Amino acid sequence: MKWPNMSLLIVMFHLRYKIRQLALAASHEERKVNVTVSNKILILEDEPLIAIDLDYMLENAGFKTRVCVSRAEAMDWLAEQTPLVALLDIQLKDGSCTAVASLLHDRGVPFIVTSGVMKDSAPEIFSNGTWLSKPSDDDSVRNAISQAIEPLEFSETWKREA
Repeated sequence: MKWPNMSLLIVMFHLRYKIRQLALAASHEERKVNVTVSNKILILEDEPLIAIDLDYMLENAGFKTRVCVSRAEAMDWLAEQTPLVALLDIQLKDGSCTAVASLLHDRGVPFIVTSGVMKDSAPEIFSNGTWLSKPSDDDSVRNAISQAIEPLEFSETWKREA
């Protein structure tokens, strides 16, 4: 599969960011939650070399990232921010990131599971994400992110507005 034009992908990324920002602002207003919608990709990975590799690859592709190395750090960041998409390693040094996945799912944030854990043995919340085995090549990660930020929601939004 050929990687789509990077300029088009960045435009799609920003459009989805703006739509998600408006949708989340409305839902948070209803719940009186003060969370800023970020245009960053959350990387939750406790293995330094993998985290650096993902961060470098995504920033070179034109994305902004936020790397967290523990579920505690991720939950602290998520208390004030909502990413556009997230890459999650299930098992971290401070335990499973099940609460992070649940929070992302509740906020409608797509996530990609990059883990050595078998899908069948993972907690059910992770079945809501796209799965990549570890280690994953750059093309697989980029394709998963592209699919996560694909304008599927745009078509639904346009249908509702038409």
